[in-house]
Amino acid sequence: MTTREDFVARWGEDAALALEAAAEEHANGINDGDRGSDPFKWVLIIVIGYQCAEIPMYRSHHGITTPAWDELHEWMVEEADLGTHEGDVDYLSLAAGKYEPYARA
Repeated sequence: MTTREDFVARWGEDAALALEAAAEEHANGINDGDRGSDPFKWVLIIVIGYQCAEIPMYRSHHGITTPAWDELHEWMVEEADLGTHEGDVDYLSLAAGKYEPYARA
């Protein structure tokens, strides 16, 4: 099962589309040239970096209603295996250590 399929099985297609649209809004030619072998991991990485699903005002802006941030965060840490993402990221977030909780050793 892909990362996206797992996400959709838990929270539905509309939730996945909202996250994908949020990530696309932040694609800037630097963070999206290489989306890696699992493009939904790139979506999650960008959503983490820009806090699209974390900050209530940003969630509202992007139309993200599901899942709650705590649920999404837990799933990304425990299940999404984001440490294997080999594509681009939000490089300022990377430098700030924003991705450390999601990278498994």
